[in-house]
Order: sequence, then structure tokens, then C-alpha cells
Amino acid sequence: MSKTLEQLLGYVYLTGIIQRIKTGIPDVLPSAFSTIKKQVLGDAGRYTQTFGTRKTARRAEYGAPAVKQELLGIEVKDVKLLHALEKITMNPLTLQLLRSYDSYDLQKMGIDELNRQQLEFKQRFDNLRLAAVYSMLSLGAIYFDGSGNLLPTSSGAKVTVDFGVSANNQSQLNGIITASWANFNTDIPGQLRALKQRAAQLTGYPLKYAFYGKSIPSYLSQNNYVLDYLSRNPPVAQKFLDQAELPDNLFGYTWVPVYTAFYTDADGSNQTFFGDDTVVFTPEIDSTIYEVIEGSYQVPSSFNATQNMAAALASMKTVHGQFSYGVPVHDPPTVEMFYGDTFLPVYKIPDTIFQADVTP
Repeated sequence: MSKTLEQLLGYVYLTGIIQRIKTGIPDVLPSAFSTIKKQVLGDAGRYTQTFGTRKTARRAEYGAPAVKQELLGIEVKDVKLLHALEKITMNPLTLQLLRSYDSYDLQKMGIDELNRQQLEFKQRFDNLRLAAVYSMLSLGAIYFDGSGNLLPTSSGAKVTVDFGVSANNQSQLNGIITASWANFNTDIPGQLRALKQRAAQLTGYPLKYAFYGKSIPSYLSQNNYVLDYLSRNPPVAQKFLDQAELPDNLFGYTWVPVYTAFYTDADGSNQTFFGDDTVVFTPEIDSTIYEVIEGSYQVPSSFNATQNMAAALASMKTVHGQFSYGVPVHDPPTVEMFYGDTFLPVYKIPDTIFQADVTP
């Protein structure tokens, strides 16, 4: 062949293809954020909210008629799902290599490159799903610009998915963060107890997770109240020293470091989701609190000519969530790969999430 293997496949060395940047964005969340799913038709979803009671029954005289009470409230929430659809076109030279039967080694390298391109293409959609959850947790919303690019803040947003987190559950949590955690004498354990009390009174769902930013371990390791606790609990203190991260069950929370959560924006810049001084508190993540709703899309299973529209429709299949298909094209002769997804992470009880900035 007139062109070398290096020219056909790019940067190929004696040891094979070297991946300069590891693909994918870090997944630092509990697995429940990706495994709790529900499928719906199209790009619209619905879930139901019910309201429990904290009131007590009224005292009545023995033998007196029953006191009538009202039925408890119920609400139906409709949501519009996110949709993404992109395509890539295979390099015609790589396509020729795939069909070059005179060299097994070259053909295998071509197939490997084709598979790599498809996997990298799919990774964009995996990244979107994970980034959407990060944005939901850290901001209480997901923002996109007019071109459909994910944004790290509301600045420049043309499309916003707002999960309805109350202002009282953000920043200083309506007076709970009364003093900065950067202050050595701030009663951090006391603030954490006050938050548990608030959560119990607000929704009744006990808090479990504390998703924290980069500076939080430093604040706690230098805090007088925390140091006093650790001095009385050597096993927990040792875990703190060994890991340089906050140990599980410290003050009754499961601490999850999320400062490595990021994505690369359309300009090639890395954007982090959780601020250095951020802690996001949530209950146990289960189907009561959270789910990923997966919509459906019609995907062609063949591209043969048909006699009528009904026959053409019969060649399509309904796929939920992520989907892909390849299409041969003739100008120039090559192959296009399509990939898409229809989904939305849904935090169903927004009053159970607390997005704290601990340095007022």
C-alpha cells in the first residue's frame, strides 16, 4: 500500500496505540445513582409524590362520634427528558484498511481502530449521564447553552432543568451554618446535629451521605471540636490519618469525596461541579428519592427499500435509553455511526437535599 500504517491510523508506535488522555470522567458516586431506572415511552416522564403526616390523633371522649379528617395530599409531577443525538463518519482510508484482505495485521489494526472510535463515541453519552447527576447534586439544576452544550453554571443558559431545591436548603442552610468551618472554634458537630434535626422535621428522611469538596478534610482536621472527638476515638482517627479523607460514620454521615468530579466543556476547559467549600447532604439513595427515567426512540434495524410506509415502520424498533446504529453512505463511500440517549436523572423529593457552602 502507498501509505504507511502510521499515516492511516494516526499515532501508532511499535508498542501499539497509546492513549494520551484516559477516557471518561471520574465516577465517584454510589452505584444507586446509575442503577435505579424506570422506562417510559417517548421523551416525557411522570412520577407521583405523596405527603405523610406528623400530626397526632385528637383526644375524644369515650363513646363520642369520630372526628372527621381530610385525606392526605398527592401530586403528579410531569418531566421532560433530556435527549442527545450525534454522529461520526469513519475515515475512508480506515474503511479501505478494514477491507484489505491481503494483510491480516493491517486489517486487524483497522478493526481495532474502528472499535476504539465507537467506544470513545459512546463515552460522550456516558459522560453526559454522569455529568447530569453531578450538576443535579451540586447545583440543583442542569444547564445547557443554545447549542446544547452542558454548562457548569447558569451563566449563558438557554435550557434549564430545575429540580426545585429550596433556597432554605442551599448556601448556609437557612441559618444552620452560622460560622465558617475554616474557623478552628466553629462547632461543626453541633451544626451537623442541627442539620439532622432540620431534615427530620422537614421530610422525615434521615440524612446519610455527605458529598464534600476539596477543602473539607482540612477544615475538620484542624477543628477543635473535631479533634476532641477524634482524640476519644482512636480507630476513626487512624482511618483519617491513613486515608487523608473523612472516614465513614464520622458524626453519623457517610462522607464521599467528590472534588475529582469534572467534565471538559465545548472549549476544552475542565469544569468542576463541587466547590472546595461545598458539602451536599442527602438521605440513602433509593427509588423513593431518586431514579433515572429512560425514554424511548425509534431506531432503524435495516435500510432496505420497502413498498410503503407501514413496511418501513416495521423495520424500526423501540429502544429505551442509549441507542446506536451504523449507516453506509456513498459520497464519499464510508460509514456513519449514530449514537443517542433519552434520559433524565430525577431527584423526586428536593427537600431532602441540602447544598451547603460551609464558609460564609
